[in-house]
Formats: sequence, C-alpha cells, structure tokens
Amino acid sequence: MPLRIQFDRPGSKLWLETEFTQWIMNLPVDEVFLVAGNHDAYFESISKTNLDIFLHGCKGKLKYLRNELGEYLDSYSFRWTIFGTPYCHIYGNWPFMRTEEYMKEKFKEIPDKVDIIMSHDPPFALGDADVILDTSRTYVLSYEHLGNPALADRLINVNYKLLVCGHIHGGDHIFNTWFNLVNVSYLNEGYKPCYNPFYITIEKEIPND
Repeated sequence: MPLRIQFDRPGSKLWLETEFTQWIMNLPVDEVFLVAGNHDAYFESISKTNLDIFLHGCKGKLKYLRNELGEYLDSYSFRWTIFGTPYCHIYGNWPFMRTEEYMKEKFKEIPDKVDIIMSHDPPFALGDADVILDTSRTYVLSYEHLGNPALADRLINVNYKLLVCGHIHGGDHIFNTWFNLVNVSYLNEGYKPCYNPFYITIEKEIPND
C-alpha cells in the first residue's frame, strides 16, 4: 500500500479497486496471491462486502490469503498449496502486529506439509533473510535477528518447498538454500525501490499411483 494512503480507508479502497487492480490484470501470469502486512490498515478491518468488490474487479486472477490456505492448479494439472499469513511481531502500533501467544495459535493453522508459504514477517534466525537491517537512510548495516520467533518455531515442523517473506526491507535478499527461504521486499529501509524481483523454478512431486 502506498505510504500516502496506508491509514486512509477511502483512499486505500479507491487505489485498490482502480490502480492496483489494473496492475494485477496486466501482469503476465495466470494467478496472483496476495498477503497483507503492517502497512495495510485497510485489509485489517476490511468488510466482506468490500473484499468481494475488490476481488471481483480482479476477475478471479487475485487470491487474498489471511492466515489461510490457497490452491493453484498449473497447466499440467498439478495442484500447488500456498499458505499466506500477514501477522508480525510487535515493535510498534501497526496493523497485523500481534502478541507471540496469539501468533503461536494462528501459525498452528499452517499445514504440516505445504508447497509455498507467504509470510509478511520473516522467521527469527531461520535463514538469513532477517539478519541484516538498513537501520537508517544512510544504510548503516546492523547484524541483528529481527524476525518472528513464533513463526520460526512452527516452521521447524513444517515440510515446505519455498518460503517468501518481506517486512525487514534491509534484510539479505539472497535465496537461502538451507531453509528454502528468501526476502522478496522491493523497497529498502528508506522506502525506495531497490531490489530486483525474485524468480525461482520449483518442481512438483508426482504422486505414485
């Protein structure tokens, strides 16, 4: 959500249903899966009516996941499972920030086996996407773990192929092969476009007959 409208509900609604919807429809992909985050106040309290209006405008191309499981059927008729969650650890008064106890319960809803996980918050110390932070607009590097402990605890027992996260804008954006995890934020800590889109090919397991 653009910073200028992140707490402006009418402005957010208009932007989503016009500019953002047009961008989604012009993307050269079959489907898009969306997870909100701490700059998306509109999504934290969006009504079912407004959500339906927004998704209807995307003509089925966009799937919104709020701590829930979605599915994608590819051109080979393989079914991919995708779990998306917006919840973040508390460091201020921002949307979707919850206590660790709350998140431990919500993250229990992540299936034990899932193909892809989309999380706004990175897991704490699980991979290196959350280790490096640009602490100011001068881009001084601070080596700190700034991720989500409750999410990291849950992922230990989850079999997944890929986890994409963001939130820590200055984190390491290199794909971590140990944990199949990558930070895909586009903006840096100064909220300026900085990072290239992340592309990856992952293989689907073919079930035995």
